Amino acid sequence: MATFLLGAREQGDVQVSDFAEFISIIKGRSIVSGADWGKDRVEFGLSGDLMLRIFLNHDEILIELVSTLNKGENPSLAIDLGDMDRKVPINVIIIKLNALRTLYAIFYLIYSGRGHDLELFLLSDPAGDIEQALLKEDEQLFIESVSYGSWILTVWGKTKETYQALVAVAGLVFDRGREAFLSKLEANARLKNAEADLKEREVNAKDFEIKKDQIDYLLEVSDSLDAPEIKAIIKDKIIEATKNLTFGDKSDGDSYKRLGP
Repeated sequence: MATFLLGAREQGDVQVSDFAEFISIIKGRSIVSGADWGKDRVEFGLSGDLMLRIFLNHDEILIELVSTLNKGENPSLAIDLGDMDRKVPINVIIIKLNALRTLYAIFYLIYSGRGHDLELFLLSDPAGDIEQALLKEDEQLFIESVSYGSWILTVWGKTKETYQALVAVAGLVFDRGREAFLSKLEANARLKNAEADLKEREVNAKDFEIKKDQIDYLLEVSDSLDAPEIKAIIKDKIIEATKNLTFGDKSDGDSYKRLGP
């Protein structure tokens, strides 16, 4: 019999999990380290600042998932690239990554009050690379790992604004995967709440309410930009990036069509 726990027992505040929730957190993470503590304990360090600890306790197996994120550090986020075959051409992954970069950059710039910078850039270079041109290194996305077979990225950014923009993008593109993504966020919140100092790590459920019309809202925000011609350019960019991010996805390949022709 196996018992799944969020948090380390010696630190207190451990929460009992179930297999489905446990898997939703660790799926797609890469093993980056390991330690053998003898016949009754083994540990695996996972990408995204997690540690998987397995204990043999008489006839019971205790499996703990512990966050190793230091206080004040920005968390990583696991993003599913879609329902694809186990083996896909490299160019498909490149197309998807560039689409993710584009959507993220648009969200980040508009939500951080830099829509005018985006406007000027697209007027001068509509086909340009937004992230490379307008985002500083500490505003860009970093890939910590790409999971073999499941096509799940562990993505990280240096700032809280980066994380918020990334959450918005990741939760709005895949119709099929939206509920699973929200469940994953809630599970990660439970994991962090299992650490010391619960008050500091309280999570408001509203933080995870990602509406289906978020892209439409972004388009409405873009309407407030000064140059009328920029509206069509941004809409085309968003539709193209959404189409490319769902490229090759067996379930959500047509998600972009709800945004318009």
